[in-house]
Amino acid sequence: MSLIDALDDRALILVLQEYTEDLQDGSTSSGQLTESESREALRELTAGADLDGVLDDEAAALAAARRLLTVALDDSESAAVVVPIIEDPPADDQLAVETAAAGLVVLGALIAWLQTKVDIKIHRKDGKTEFLFHLRKAAADPQTIQDLSNAATQVLTGNGPTQP
Repeated sequence: MSLIDALDDRALILVLQEYTEDLQDGSTSSGQLTESESREALRELTAGADLDGVLDDEAAALAAARRLLTVALDDSESAAVVVPIIEDPPADDQLAVETAAAGLVVLGALIAWLQTKVDIKIHRKDGKTEFLFHLRKAAADPQTIQDLSNAATQVLTGNGPTQP
């Protein structure tokens, strides 16, 4: 049984909340996205994943949370942040904020993780919203955006990306 599998649902969400806070505290990103901006950015990046079906369903969101932690453990940069939290999950009284719905926690954590790899810029013009994903210097490989898209799709759907 993995460390992630050993977490009950409540501990899973508390771990993900603390992980998100740690990522945001260490972020060089220019700002946080709103919930609707985050949803739009993920729709753009994952090209057709059933975002609402995952984030608005508690069981699906919990499964996505476990997949996101697995992705974070596989990423050397993120693993350094998340391993200590998983090994010593926060107690309910360690977080002053009430736990949010699982879908919102997954949404925030997935965006925070993505922002460790790319800057997400929003441009609005003529009633249209465009998201630009700019690689950070440590992620210089041109395949990186596709890899991030695949990882986000995997987290949300539990399936690998569809191949063209």
